[in-house]
Amino acid sequence: MALEQDIANLIQSTDALTAVVDNKAQQLDNQMAAFDTRIAKKEQDVDKFIQEAMPETRYVQDIFIGGSKDYFYPVWWRFPGNAAGVSKLTIARQYSWNSDTKPLDPNRPHQAALLLELEGNSYAWNGDANFMQIKRFHERYNPTVSHVSFAAYSKVEKVDADKPLYVGRDDGSVGAWCYRYNGMYLRGGGLKYRFIKNWKGDVSYHDGSDNLRRELTEASFANSSVRWYAEPIPFAERLAPTLSSIPYANHPYTPPTA
Repeated sequence: MALEQDIANLIQSTDALTAVVDNKAQQLDNQMAAFDTRIAKKEQDVDKFIQEAMPETRYVQDIFIGGSKDYFYPVWWRFPGNAAGVSKLTIARQYSWNSDTKPLDPNRPHQAALLLELEGNSYAWNGDANFMQIKRFHERYNPTVSHVSFAAYSKVEKVDADKPLYVGRDDGSVGAWCYRYNGMYLRGGGLKYRFIKNWKGDVSYHDGSDNLRRELTEASFANSSVRWYAEPIPFAERLAPTLSSIPYANHPYTPPTA
């Protein structure tokens, strides 16, 4: 009888010890869960701090336009829409780039400086904010940019000969009416340019390897069709940005100077 009582007491003690261990384990689990929550919160705080402390991401694309210095060559792109907010594009040239070949001025290293800063959203055939503004524009020594436009300057032709040309224009007519691309023209002759953007994706351009047209895009509808294409523009037909197109009065257009 005494042995049975001892066994019963031992079982009771074991159960009590098990309960204590289980309780401690639960306490440890609760503490670990609290630690995990605090660590996750700290990680979020650190990520937020890093995100706010880091500058805006910049995507850089360097290009080279050959061909003739007597022509401007087409460049075209699409600004992202409202989901990306306001998109930024800077076109830049350091004044001494290409000083080894001197394509514009054979007598000195100062070839052409350019800083053209654009802000924009989407393109004409889009339902978002749809705008482009010239934030800053400065060039020096030699002109290098022309025909900057929200709707890229281009020529038009029919895709389907049996249908009228879209919006009633004439074949071969030119204007700022490529509804699917933003655009500008950059001077050729062997010049380096740099595009700096806050969105992914390359800017398309005519590299000056010939003076032939580049097809931008086309569209065909039930009652009309259109193909937009761009050709190099002679230097004599240059259309420079003007003061009225620049919304920042403290950064007016500065004509090229010696």
